[in-house]
Amino acid sequence: MSVRTGFWSSSVAPDWEYGLVAGTGTIGAVLSGDPVRHTVHVCHEEFFLPVNSAKPAPAIAPRIAEVRAAAIVGDSDGAAELTAELARADGYDGAMVWTDPFVYIAAIDWIPDSSESTRDYRRAGDFTTGRVETAWSDAGGGRSGIALVPDRACGTFAIELSSDTELSGVLAVGLGDDARAENEYPAIDYNAYLHPAVASFEGTRVTLDVRVDESTLSSFVREYPPSPSQPDHARLTLTLPSGVDAEAAPGGVRLRAAGGAAVVLQVAIELFGGTIASAEPTGESHESLFGASSLDLHSGVDESVAYDTVLELAKAGDPAATLAAVELAFAAGRHTIISSTGVLPPTLVGIWQGTRRPAWSGDWTQNGNVQHGGVASLVSSGTPELFTSYLRAIFRHVEDYADNAERVFGAPGWLLPARFDSHGHANHFATAYPHLYWMAGGAWALRMAWDQFSATGDLELLRTYAWPLAQNVMAFAVAVAELGEDGTLHLAPSYSPENTPANRPNPIAADATMDVASFRDAARIAARIAGRLGAEADLQRWRSLADGLPTFRVAADGTFSEWLNPSFEEELGHRHASQLYPFWYEDDPAASSPELRAAARETIHRKLAWRDERPWGGREGRMEMAFGLVGLGLAAARLRDADAARRCVESLASDFWRPNAVSTHDGGAIFNVDASGGLPALVIEMLVQSQPNRLSLLPALPESWGRGTIRGVRSRGGVVVERLDWDEDGLDVTLLAAPGSSAARDGDLVEVAGPDGTTVLMDLSRGPVTAHIPRSATAQTKSGEPHDG
Repeated sequence: MSVRTGFWSSSVAPDWEYGLVAGTGTIGAVLSGDPVRHTVHVCHEEFFLPVNSAKPAPAIAPRIAEVRAAAIVGDSDGAAELTAELARADGYDGAMVWTDPFVYIAAIDWIPDSSESTRDYRRAGDFTTGRVETAWSDAGGGRSGIALVPDRACGTFAIELSSDTELSGVLAVGLGDDARAENEYPAIDYNAYLHPAVASFEGTRVTLDVRVDESTLSSFVREYPPSPSQPDHARLTLTLPSGVDAEAAPGGVRLRAAGGAAVVLQVAIELFGGTIASAEPTGESHESLFGASSLDLHSGVDESVAYDTVLELAKAGDPAATLAAVELAFAAGRHTIISSTGVLPPTLVGIWQGTRRPAWSGDWTQNGNVQHGGVASLVSSGTPELFTSYLRAIFRHVEDYADNAERVFGAPGWLLPARFDSHGHANHFATAYPHLYWMAGGAWALRMAWDQFSATGDLELLRTYAWPLAQNVMAFAVAVAELGEDGTLHLAPSYSPENTPANRPNPIAADATMDVASFRDAARIAARIAGRLGAEADLQRWRSLADGLPTFRVAADGTFSEWLNPSFEEELGHRHASQLYPFWYEDDPAASSPELRAAARETIHRKLAWRDERPWGGREGRMEMAFGLVGLGLAAARLRDADAARRCVESLASDFWRPNAVSTHDGGAIFNVDASGGLPALVIEMLVQSQPNRLSLLPALPESWGRGTIRGVRSRGGVVVERLDWDEDGLDVTLLAAPGSSAARDGDLVEVAGPDGTTVLMDLSRGPVTAHIPRSATAQTKSGEPHDG
């Protein structure tokens, strides 16, 4: 058995990007350094520096018909020039408007008085509790250490210092030495926007106040200010325990305590200004959330082997280590995502940061990173309640979405932006990245909200979040779809993130497949929700929209086309795979023909081959953007292409993870949690696929995964796969109905299909029920047996 409950590494973290992470969902800390000086960077999920403009989206609507006409005939330059002209007329200065950056609040340094001749350095993390720690020996054999100790259930966070001998040293609290990040896009040093901050020590408390200096903001931002709802002042308080000798030292405090007992430092953060208030702790423990799901591929590599070694062997092609890397990534990813999901969902960097020059602002990027990253596996891996964090985040800005729809398209309903944090205005755009014309954001959020309902049957969540989304997404979709001379409804200007047609100078296009597919999907979902809630709905207009949109097509190169307007040619050499949206969630009748499915498989193979030509990260390589591999893998799994899905998941596990148990954005570069959320979702899709009242087990099982166990999969229809075991003889599955989930399915009979076509009918009304499906059986129908476990 090789269920992963933790990890260890002998490597040192040279900076925060290689550090150990811990979090309560609201407070996050990352531990880096060595025995001479360890640094803890502390963050809060709500602290985005309010230093960039919250200017409303540009007023394109008065001339949107001209932009649309240019896009439909393929005049991308004309559409871009008119967009830029209208933006300038509306006050934009031509520079990209960035989201407010997610930054750390304070850096806490522990500098022991005696740190020479240290050896046996070891870093470790406990996935079950969320605790991470480092420890080392001195010349005499005594052990010292520093640990991060989150308590999610109580909402508290502590730093624990330990030493077998006398513990003495300086605890420095300040703004930190802001080392350059691995990726500096945008290349903005946000330290310049802060008042100088000096820690104070009084009684048992060290306090640091961090404030935004509004006088440093640019003239454009002063004219069009940041969101007033965002806190602009944070206070970190470090409380020392009794029995510790402490005296003021430059930037902090000098500590001295007897050896043998840990010194526990309580960390608290207060936010001031703005109107955002975090919710109280929910009482959920990290242990209960992590324990909801697990994966065991029987790698035979036990936890005594360092994560460093597992990754080295996996990259060299060792079969057992490759399986172990997948097991570790599944567990580590879930630990990371749980630790960084609180009132709000994980950002690009979870809730961790060690620079004030964050890559891509460390925001929520909705054109793929969020959906195939931070929140991708929250529902399916047994924690559907955590997915509500994403819905809470997007529902903070619904007035902005209505404003976007009106100002850009002159339409009712909601237009969600490609990026957001402290506001929801679609003001982040440029000619090369015309994000304001990406239409699919609301429909994608609706799809994921529906899947949360389908796993839980929670009608109150459906009523609170999914139904308003459905109504406003469909109001927008119906308004922007334009009837063409060919009798087809067209979407223009349209944008396939973040790709440009091969025969066009910029990305503005018509009928991007993702936009069309997501609206067609939204129409189906909206009708289902109306039926579940007994709500009045404009069903006929929604059906007409779905029926009238362009059909999917096979491109001239044999791939699944990224733009349904044939005047736009394919560009497969790209990190995104947005055209595969019809193959990510449920069987789309419009994409069900053998020709279209074959074209989708060709797209996956061609994109994987493109990556393999330069299989490394960085500017010269093509192993960039982990969530792009997640998207390829999900589509491969649903298309039953087990080998392509395996290639995606194994690359993610070995190339996109470091020995600190945190994933990266590119192969081996840029701290990022996209793969942490995406890989578990991909593994689950390879092993369990679902629609209400129907499960498919091991649909994309690679030959190299000959034996295994997965627990705690939450499936559509409110079905819980409590346990699924498989080997060369067949599979054993135990199912039960999630409490209160009956609204998500039609009755309690579930059809369960094995990989060889055998079908088992399992009756969930009798409690947990178990079935055995032989691996090589002739297709047949059986009944499952009740299970007393």
